[in-house]
Amino acid sequence: MRGGEGAVLGLDAGGSSTKWAWQPAGAAEPTASGRVGPLTSALLETEAGRRALSELRDALPGRPERVWAGLPGLGRGTPEAGAARRTLAQGFGLAPEQVWAESDLDLAYRAYFAPGEGLLLYAGTGSLAYHLRVGGEVVRAGGRGYRIGDDGGGASLGRGALRHLTDALDLGEVPVGPLAEEVGLVTGGLDWDSLRRFVYGAPGASALARLAPAVGRAAQRGDPVALALLEEAAGSLAELARRVGARVPGLPVIATGGALRVSPLLPARLGALVPGVRTEWRDHALTAARLARLGGKQP
Repeated sequence: MRGGEGAVLGLDAGGSSTKWAWQPAGAAEPTASGRVGPLTSALLETEAGRRALSELRDALPGRPERVWAGLPGLGRGTPEAGAARRTLAQGFGLAPEQVWAESDLDLAYRAYFAPGEGLLLYAGTGSLAYHLRVGGEVVRAGGRGYRIGDDGGGASLGRGALRHLTDALDLGEVPVGPLAEEVGLVTGGLDWDSLRRFVYGAPGASALARLAPAVGRAAQRGDPVALALLEEAAGSLAELARRVGARVPGLPVIATGGALRVSPLLPARLGALVPGVRTEWRDHALTAARLARLGGKQP
């Protein structure tokens, strides 16, 4: 990989995919972007993480001079954050001081608010409500991972769909209806062998989250189970916003994340439950690239 001559790279990594933004020296904004496989702090030292890094390096126009990465599973100032920074530096042939690794949540927050300004409600693979105080203290609810919660996020939508379909299988029935049809198009089949291969053949929650758009499409077709799953998701997200809002009241709320894109019905219902919430989607990888350009000096 040839040198980027002062170029910087921003990474918005996640359990479903990793978005990148490339900004050459002298450019006012990033000029190239793309998406590669899932990358989290837990995956960095695994074969899947190494493949994602290799895929990323191959996709870039060159080798960056500085990298800013938002990674799921990192806590502020933790040993894991330091280890992620060193691993990324090694992967790009850089010194550790040329790389910044932080929580994807801090990165997401700064894409919409300056510290202390608002409340971010995020529904991607997982879900949480998040407020970053001026001094760096975090006030949050949710974001505990798919094994504990993350209700309202993409993985929970996929899990709910699979529970409905496997309930039918347990009763000796063939799953039918829009939800079954949409899920079957993604999984390649609705028998248990097909569903099992799909769910357990991928790491973490990524396979579950891949089914969230199928739930959205089925809801658009009027499937009652899919509609109920979206209603449940909206309620879970509203509860997260309520919990953080009770601790930092009176702040504007912005909702974002890929799960809110699966159907316009979900943000519409969320708006009814959280008055005044705005749903927006910004490119967090672009924010990361701008932070890398600043050399770690946060705006």
